[in-house]
Order: sequence, then C-alpha cells, then structure tokens
Amino acid sequence: MARTSNNTFIRRPRGGWFSLPVFLYTFFFIVLFGAAVMWRANLEGALMYALVPVEHLRADIGASENARLRAELASTTALLADRDALYQENLELKSRLGRDASVHVMLAGVLQRPPATAYDTLLVDAGSAEGVVQGQLVSAGGTTLIGSVAGVYAHTSRVVLFSAPGETYDVMLRGSIPVEMQGQGGGSLRGQVPAGTAVSIGDTLLFPGIASGLAGEVSAVDAQPGNSFITLYAHLPVDPLTLQFVEIQTDARR
Repeated sequence: MARTSNNTFIRRPRGGWFSLPVFLYTFFFIVLFGAAVMWRANLEGALMYALVPVEHLRADIGASENARLRAELASTTALLADRDALYQENLELKSRLGRDASVHVMLAGVLQRPPATAYDTLLVDAGSAEGVVQGQLVSAGGTTLIGSVAGVYAHTSRVVLFSAPGETYDVMLRGSIPVEMQGQGGGSLRGQVPAGTAVSIGDTLLFPGIASGLAGEVSAVDAQPGNSFITLYAHLPVDPLTLQFVEIQTDARR
C-alpha cells in the first residue's frame, strides 16, 4: 500500500507471474525456433537427397577414369615390352652379322628444366668429371633420342633438345625418306618433303645409322594444292618437362 498526501492508503493491485506480452513473446519465439529447426532439417535432407546422385556420378566417373588409365598403362607396357624385345632382337641380329650396335650410356638426373632454363634446354647432374663430352647424344631411355650435350661443366651439363629453336638435324621419315627437321620450341619440330611423298600422322622419324634412334613422330601434315613441298610437323617422343632422368650416350656424338 501507498500513503497519499492526506494520509489515506491506496491498495495497489497485486501482480502475478502471468503477463500477456511476455506470454506472446515466448510463444512466438518457441514457434519460430521450432520452425527454424524443422526448416534446417528439411533443407539438410533435401541437400543430401540432391547430392546423392552427384556423388554416385562422381564415383562412376572416377571409376571409369581409373579403368581407362589402367587400360592405357597396360597397353603402353605391352608396347614398351614389344619394342624392347624387337630392339634386343635387332642388336643380336646385327651382332651375328659382325656389327656391334650396342650403345653405352650414363644415367643422369635432370636438375632444371623450363621455365627455370632456356626453352627446350635441360641441366643434368653429370659433367666432365663423370666423363661427359660435348656433342654426345641424349635419350629419354633406350633409343628414344631427345637432344645432345651442348655445354659441359665440372659436375653438370647443358642438354639442348632437338626441338629447340634454331636446331636442325637430318632424319629418315619411316626410316627411308630423308628430311631435315628444324626445332620450333616447346617440343615441336617442322620439316618439308617433296609434294607427292606419302606421309601420315604417326609416322616415325629415325636417325640414320646402324644404331638408329627414334627422333620423333609426325603430329600434323600440311599439304597445300599446287605447292612443291609438303610441310610436316612433329613432336619429341616424350614430354621433356616430365623427365626426371636421361641417358647420355657416352660413345656417340652428334
């Protein structure tokens, strides 16, 4: 109760725990909170339902890609085995005929490659101390020739690829048609043969000689009507940017 100025008392109404605004606020909060929880659960369910086909599709694509890569690896392995068998047979045949076509090589690791070096140039970890001499041929393995030693230092050497700009060399198209190839950079080469020469994509370019090596494969042919020559484009047998090791032919020079 409260005292007034004339000393009379006025009884205040008693308040309870119930209040309509508080009740309404609490009620709407609970409703909104429940709706938000249900909406989130439904959204997560919808997203999971929508993503299931995507995950299945991704798994199927991954499985198909793995299967394709395994098939390509098996095919490549078979081709390499066949090539090695033919190469050894070729060496044995030449040896029986009194010609030694074997090649002595030195393994070298690739230290630097483009863009750390000039275009179509490699720096390897073998030099004069290891017996490397300028002009020796370099292969990516076996008879797959890719360039030659252009500079020799104490324990390193600079290898210039056949595809380097300004490089020229003579090869045999399919082992029988002479053609001069010029480096274009980026592992590509360019050459010309007389019009009417049979040339197709995939034809091999071989170095002449008893110990011939693969120098490249034809990747494109430009035969314009009325021209006296056919322009052919080729690429190195391997991607030089992926090489970790090379073989230096210690008994062969360009």
